[in-house]
Amino acid sequence: MGRGAMSGVTADFEWQDLGAWRDFMARRYPGVDIAAPNAGFRTRYRSWQRGDVEFAEISSATCLGIRVDLPARDGPDCYYLPLQLAGEFRVGQYDREYGAGPRTVCLLDSHVPHWRELAAGGRLLNVRLPKRMLDGYLLDPTEACVRPVAADAGLAAVVWEFANSVWRRHLELDAAMPDMANMLARMVANLFGATMDEECAAGGGAESHRRRLLHCIHDHLGDPRFDVGKAATACHVSTRYVHVLMRDTGRSFSRYLLERRLERCHEALQSKAGRSCSITEIAFGWGFNDMSHFSRVFRTRYGLSPREFRATSGISGDRC
Repeated sequence: MGRGAMSGVTADFEWQDLGAWRDFMARRYPGVDIAAPNAGFRTRYRSWQRGDVEFAEISSATCLGIRVDLPARDGPDCYYLPLQLAGEFRVGQYDREYGAGPRTVCLLDSHVPHWRELAAGGRLLNVRLPKRMLDGYLLDPTEACVRPVAADAGLAAVVWEFANSVWRRHLELDAAMPDMANMLARMVANLFGATMDEECAAGGGAESHRRRLLHCIHDHLGDPRFDVGKAATACHVSTRYVHVLMRDTGRSFSRYLLERRLERCHEALQSKAGRSCSITEIAFGWGFNDMSHFSRVFRTRYGLSPREFRATSGISGDRC
């Protein structure tokens, strides 16, 4: 009962056999385990998929448990956006657990253990979006997950209506679906990014993240390839969240990194330990890889070229 298209693939199945449903879900979503009563079991699954983007609607006459304790590493690295269309549900990930009713949205990380439970008569629209579409915008992906938002007003309502509208009209929109998916991803990231902004402002969570980020920067001053992307990866946050954390330092990430490197070079040029090192060796040792650039930014910061500064310090060995 599936249908193929040039760019998208649709499916529409209904089961009254729990074993067959389990087998289907295990093939489609490796690592998933299904729990449901045999008596009265009836589940319908409809989906549309193009590449890594998927819309899947699940409705069940009985209570339904969907659990992933060991996510498949070779499965799509994505976020799930479950939109509860009808009935009550519970969801858990990262030791957080929430329950809610219809018109609720949240995020789940596909590569982290998670579970969902639908009450009898429940109906769920699950949207799968590749992480590459969201991670550049989410503040802190770990904290953004399993934070249900009621979709009854504001941006959450817009996300809800847009996602459902795209799902209802996916056959008409097939050629435009990449653009539609990107628009949805941006809205989802803005929704949960804004939520995290508010939580960080209200609580003290941002300060511990900021300390970790600054320690990370200091530990990588000598790496000329170290940038905001690598800092985000090392700290398990998004690049957007790195910029948010840096706001309260009064410096951008790049400015803070440059100033710390200049300070280390400044110290080395006037230290006894730096006597045996050339200016070039010192600069390269602290992450600079362009001597013209280094000389220019050093003069801007300290009013003297590196060579002039070393001369005033009485340190020899200023070969380039």
